Amino acid sequence: MQKMLGYLAQFGAFSMQGEVLCTQGLAYLLKDAVAQSALKAAIEARTHSKIDDHLTWRAEAIRAGGRARPDLEATTARGIPVVKIEAKLGAALDAGQLRPYAAGLHDKSPEGGVLLVLVPRQRIEEAAKMVTKALGVSGTPPWRPGEYPKVAVTVVSWEDIFAALKEAGSERLRSEVEELEAMYTVLGGFHIEPLARPEELVEWRQRESDFISLVDQTTRRLTTHHSVYPMDVEPLEQVPGGLEPKGYCRRHVFRPLGAATPFFSIGVRDPFAGSETPIWMRFHKDTPHFPLIRERLTSSDPKPKLVESGGHVWIPLDVPLGVGGEEMVTALVAQAEEIAKVAYQPMP
Repeated sequence: MQKMLGYLAQFGAFSMQGEVLCTQGLAYLLKDAVAQSALKAAIEARTHSKIDDHLTWRAEAIRAGGRARPDLEATTARGIPVVKIEAKLGAALDAGQLRPYAAGLHDKSPEGGVLLVLVPRQRIEEAAKMVTKALGVSGTPPWRPGEYPKVAVTVVSWEDIFAALKEAGSERLRSEVEELEAMYTVLGGFHIEPLARPEELVEWRQRESDFISLVDQTTRRLTTHHSVYPMDVEPLEQVPGGLEPKGYCRRHVFRPLGAATPFFSIGVRDPFAGSETPIWMRFHKDTPHFPLIRERLTSSDPKPKLVESGGHVWIPLDVPLGVGGEEMVTALVAQAEEIAKVAYQPMP
């Protein structure tokens, strides 16, 4: 049997999107009967559905002709699709894809089928909100959409799938799952080495991708009232002398305040003078209620460290040293929530 990394090389390997590589890796593992049985049991337990014992799993590296094809699909011996999986790591979730998948399962299979949204553990809540909105369902999963009652829908994490496969009892399978899990961790940007010294903050460009990953994970957690917006880069007015302009790589987060929805952003940028952290929270001068938000922040007790530049209010977010990526994200989220608590007090 081919080694998994050798198998993945045929797909262009690490030049491709992480979602494709990890999904192809999962499809490779599912050539093994033990892995198939373990995943089948995990799916049945999470969806309260019975699926066929003899399935063929296929991953779709390319969606040709605009057809609605899931990332991973299981078909019976007669070629009838009974499981469709939409898999994501960091990319945006597309609600428009789910309805065609559910319709296909409902219409083509006499017994119906199962639709799974597969995401990192920290995106479970985000994915669940997207599913309920897209399919018009509510309550706790598994869901049965009114239009497609033969289809069970749920959200599951990559981590739970890896655990189910590793518990299947095969030492060889466990080793290959751990290989895929390590690749998933790297491609998803979930493993971030601790910062050992303050100088690593000042020299943030040497670990730029790690800081961008921290912003990505932090803003995903902070997004509670809408879908996750894409990250974008804005040019900055001040560029450090002799350095390549990096701009402000940020994501917007919107929250209601009275009848309006002001936004803030969190992103990576060269720090202002007197600060070391490259991660900053900003309230844009054009956001609704900006004068009120600015007044609240500048007069609060204790007053947060802030910089007014370009008409905007910038607040540095401290990145803790000596802890792993998860702890860094948790600390950044907590700081941002404290600032938001001041900015988004109920209207007078």
